[in-house]
Amino acid sequence: MPTEKLPTVFTFVPMNENTKNWQAVALFVLLALVWGSSFILMKYGLQSFAYSQIGMIRVALAFWFTFIIAFKRLRFLRKKDILPLLVVGLCGNAIPYMLFPLAVTKLDSGLVGILNSLVPLFTLIIGVIFYKTKVGLPSVIGILIGLAGAVWLLMPGVEIDPTKLKYGALPIIATVCYAISINTLSARLKHLDSLTITLLSLLFVGVPATIYVFTTDFVHIMQTDDQAWMSLGYVAILGMVSSSLAVIIFNYLIKNTDPLFASSVTYLIPLVALIWGVLDGENIGLEHLFGMGAILLGVYVVNARRKYREKKG
Repeated sequence: MPTEKLPTVFTFVPMNENTKNWQAVALFVLLALVWGSSFILMKYGLQSFAYSQIGMIRVALAFWFTFIIAFKRLRFLRKKDILPLLVVGLCGNAIPYMLFPLAVTKLDSGLVGILNSLVPLFTLIIGVIFYKTKVGLPSVIGILIGLAGAVWLLMPGVEIDPTKLKYGALPIIATVCYAISINTLSARLKHLDSLTITLLSLLFVGVPATIYVFTTDFVHIMQTDDQAWMSLGYVAILGMVSSSLAVIIFNYLIKNTDPLFASSVTYLIPLVALIWGVLDGENIGLEHLFGMGAILLGVYVVNARRKYREKKG
């Protein structure tokens, strides 16, 4: 059975309890910066590629990059792990990687980044429904506050915008997928280390994604579009850094902290996404800040209640 450790590139200091806590915090911040930048990278990738190409190129590059650095871990694949690994591959990678760039075709990348912060709330909801996680009234209130913030973003001032409702639903569905993946990983795959989980889960989606990419007009675009290589560079960062390396770190945090702590990286992701949006000239208004504040308040209430229970216990 593999032992839990990060690849050498991530191991900066000997791992006693104190340095382990600091390393977890440092990796948490790094993860927020990487994932918070993902949405603007999707926007630039769309200059040459379709949303489905971006999603599948990202999955393919993430898989092959992880395969190169960790192919020996294929030997840890077991029959009993195939279903949960497939769930993590689909819900934690393939499906969201298609939904997010599709949303960015019609919505500002900053707004999509804000909606991504619903992950901790759906992590708790999925935990309650399928894994019998116990919650109290404060957690329910936190969930309702967060969801109200999301509704406000999609219907600012109770003004119904069909485009926002339609495309705004896509990142919300993606966050539900992430929540399913997080709970599955925490409940079914804790006996595997983070690098092995990343490789084996990507195995089930990486090969089909690679085949899909070359059935599209990808080669033609690369030969005829002057911006194609630049766009591919943005997608390559998404695949190798935002997906492969970041997922390794995320899986490590889930296993060595807990699902809610790891998923709470979404406290910082919308802030990073908004900063990139402002720098790129996107229209960021008070309604965005209000909606983000409501979502993050809801996440805070849920996590504060969890920490209180842990101290009391």
